Amino acid sequence: MSNGRTGQVFLEDFDVGLTETLGAQIIEIELDGERAPEYAIRFEGVVGPIESFPGYEGMVPVIMQEPEDTYQPGYLPHIVISRSDITPDLIRWFPGGHEYRIPASVAKWVKSPTTGEIGPSMVEIKPWTLPFNLQYDIHIRDKRRIPADKMFRKVVSNLGGFPYGQVYVKDSEGDTRGYHGFLEAVSKLDEVVEIGDRTIGHSLSLRVEAELDFTDPSLVKTATGVDISVFVRERSVGGV
Repeated sequence: MSNGRTGQVFLEDFDVGLTETLGAQIIEIELDGERAPEYAIRFEGVVGPIESFPGYEGMVPVIMQEPEDTYQPGYLPHIVISRSDITPDLIRWFPGGHEYRIPASVAKWVKSPTTGEIGPSMVEIKPWTLPFNLQYDIHIRDKRRIPADKMFRKVVSNLGGFPYGQVYVKDSEGDTRGYHGFLEAVSKLDEVVEIGDRTIGHSLSLRVEAELDFTDPSLVKTATGVDISVFVRERSVGGV
């Protein structure tokens, strides 16, 4: 920000950032007779729910799956994103210091009685964010190979290519940041029990070099002067 303040980011900001980086947008669907916001992506040549879930209008659903959830695939095609490991990255860690030190919004401007300088009576200090690696799995599923491959191609393209791209995250101040996302593995999700029930898909393993704010900015009073006290030790005559 122009005032020197930087926003905060945490886990849910990266979940939303990754979902939107893939190209997903919020739409309203009808679920159990009520309107509900959901994420979806439009892929050329891939048809999502039309009659089963009014509101998707052919777009492909994007589901953010919690690690402890057991997601039962419903309508195909779909994309499921899950966050697994959260690992500290000490190589990117800078101990000490702070991200910013600016006059607090509630500060008064006062004059120092010793130097005559004018400054804020209170400052806002934000410590450094802590570096973490976030591991995501992106599951792409359809009943046919060609649509699954089209979604796979578009998803990797939206991430910025290979072997790494950018995941864009919006912080609490509304600023957009870019974080490196490394595509570490791709595997098949093919399940062919019967032709009518088969599932074709790809699983992408993505590592995001993230940063997380665990501490809020703090307000600290500034020093406006220095009191110096002089102590004189008296000696007795002939004594020490």
